[in-house]
Amino acid sequence: MINSILQKILPLARTIKYGRLLRRAQSDAKTMHAPELNPPISFIFGCGRSGTTILGKLFAAHDEVLYLFEPYHIWRAVVPATDMIQLYGSYESGTHCLMGDEFITETEVQKFKACIQGELKRSGNPQLSVIEKTPINAMRISMLNAISPHSPMLHLVRNGIDVVRSIERLSSTNTYQISGKGDWNQWWGRDNCKWKALAADATANGMFSDEIQLLNTDVQKGALEWLVSLKEVNAHKEKLGDALLQVCYNNLTQNPREQITAISNHFGINPKDSWLEYCCEQLDFPRKNQGDVVALPQQMCKAFNEFQEQYGFEGRAVLM
Repeated sequence: MINSILQKILPLARTIKYGRLLRRAQSDAKTMHAPELNPPISFIFGCGRSGTTILGKLFAAHDEVLYLFEPYHIWRAVVPATDMIQLYGSYESGTHCLMGDEFITETEVQKFKACIQGELKRSGNPQLSVIEKTPINAMRISMLNAISPHSPMLHLVRNGIDVVRSIERLSSTNTYQISGKGDWNQWWGRDNCKWKALAADATANGMFSDEIQLLNTDVQKGALEWLVSLKEVNAHKEKLGDALLQVCYNNLTQNPREQITAISNHFGINPKDSWLEYCCEQLDFPRKNQGDVVALPQQMCKAFNEFQEQYGFEGRAVLM
């Protein structure tokens, strides 16, 4: 009985919450001449299901950090086309997964600074270091660099086999529902809009365009998401230089003190001993996601296995 009531109430409560957050961000974005962020905001990203959430939670526990967990409301208020899951309804000009600096003008820069300053003001401590975590930003490197040119970035990369199986499980269980969103999937969004945006963006950028129509399963679609994320990060790695730090999830879990210290230094945050001890207690060896063999079309299979080899991950895809 209670579970039945909650299943009806929670989707509505989530819709109300997201609407309130968007209105607040839109109000913040109207602020004129917001000051520069000092220090600049830091970004955590990586293909979804790569461990960015647990990493973000660790930094959320640091007393010098204001942590922003997937602030889709801010991105929607600043650049509406970022809402690839259409959490806030459709956008007439279309939404995207893959986005570059062509979406950013001085107007968007100003709106973004104003929104982050609004979050700092509400925190009660404007001196906090801001860390933002949105996985899809792995496909938006040049957009991030344009909206906040001096920001440190952290790319967390996880074994592709585990990632795509985790995507399959989440998209099929689909427990996180939102009222008024039609055919809602917690991974692929309203009426599969995220998948449609990903497929269109990959095609437009010449990524596996001859094979996308062959992808039918959530595992295969998740593999495309993993591949596009890694391709984008690798394409911008040289330009970003020291601003980008890449960490493998298995290294994070096996050597947490060393890796968290390196990430903290990259973000300009003091790796306090008590906090590091807490982080080490929270991290465990990465879970291995069991499932069927990952079967992909030829070009995707080759690229997938090359990345697995590049990062030293176990497991390989096979040809469909």
